[in-house]
Amino acid sequence: MAEETPQPAETPAGAKEGKGKLFLIVGLVVVLVVGGGAAWFLGLIPQGHKAGDAAEAKEEPVLEGKDRTGAVQGLDPFIANLADDDGKRYLRTTVQVEFFDAKTPEDFNRHQPQIRDLLLTLFTSKAFAEIRTPQGKALLREEIINRMNRVFHRDVVKAVYFTEFIVQ
Repeated sequence: MAEETPQPAETPAGAKEGKGKLFLIVGLVVVLVVGGGAAWFLGLIPQGHKAGDAAEAKEEPVLEGKDRTGAVQGLDPFIANLADDDGKRYLRTTVQVEFFDAKTPEDFNRHQPQIRDLLLTLFTSKAFAEIRTPQGKALLREEIINRMNRVFHRDVVKAVYFTEFIVQ
């Protein structure tokens, strides 16, 4: 009689290969799930909307220019002596103008000399004590808006932003 040696169903090397593939697949799935979750959380993947959400969005009232940003146009920097008693203080400021419309008014460039003259006259009429506080700057912004809208003979300027404001 011949002796038969039982052969194992799998060799240990084959078992290691199967487990390695399994770990690789599970690892890839984990990486994809974590990456997808991070992309969704960071807003890189748009969130879907239900049919009811679209109907609700249409029903919301449209605000008349209150929350929309209009066109923004910068003016060249201003340097003006302030109206202090000793006359030694001066203001250097850069102004950005926001309009109600999405585009700059067509006659804006044509009115720049008048705008610059009115603003320089305004700046030189102010004392340091009037413009050094946040309230003083807010009042100055309102005066700039009013003067610019007078130049255009209509309300076109929505807001004024100081991107540089130095008093020395």
